[in-house]
Amino acid sequence: MHPTLHIRDDIEVRSNLSLTLRERGKIVARREGHNIWLNTGRQYLAELLAYASFGPDTPQRNDRIKFMGLGIGGTRQLAAATADTYPLTDYVPVGAFTQTDIDPMVTKIERPVRVSGATGGPAPLDAWLSRIGASPSWATIFEVTFSCAFTPAQINYAIYNTVPLSEVGLFTSLADPKQPSNIGAMVAYDTFDTLSKTLSVELEVLWTIKF
Repeated sequence: MHPTLHIRDDIEVRSNLSLTLRERGKIVARREGHNIWLNTGRQYLAELLAYASFGPDTPQRNDRIKFMGLGIGGTRQLAAATADTYPLTDYVPVGAFTQTDIDPMVTKIERPVRVSGATGGPAPLDAWLSRIGASPSWATIFEVTFSCAFTPAQINYAIYNTVPLSEVGLFTSLADPKQPSNIGAMVAYDTFDTLSKTLSVELEVLWTIKF
């Protein structure tokens, strides 16, 4: 009799994240890491596999990865707020720099920043999320990379000369870019040592999901 074969077939979601600041095309700062795939992200993947009902066939959910958002929260924030930094009163909600990228129960960016908006406090037409590039890339059939570019004027609009970024989230199309908090729509999250976004630099974010 042949011995019983024990075959291990774990499917693991792994994420690689790269954030790069460039000034006139030259790299001035970079952060790289491995973010956490959140519980909401695990639920998202499980529900993508299923139909809610048959005849007519109705998918459990139809949303796809669409947005990225940034913030100044998280435990790796190293910079103190200054007069020309995004005012603390503009963050919704005000956080305490406690979120980590090892807690899968995180549901939102702790202290989100607006991508674009009006001078002063939050307004109805503000954009809190940026849409990813139209064409994700596949280095292999088991991974996909999403890219997002933030122009020099984005995040640093109006009077905000220096914004100390320290957290980033990946969102599905269920998110509303006009809202600062999109609980349930963020599937992955990362914190990183402060990147100072100014009007002279652009920020590129590359987020790779591997299986």
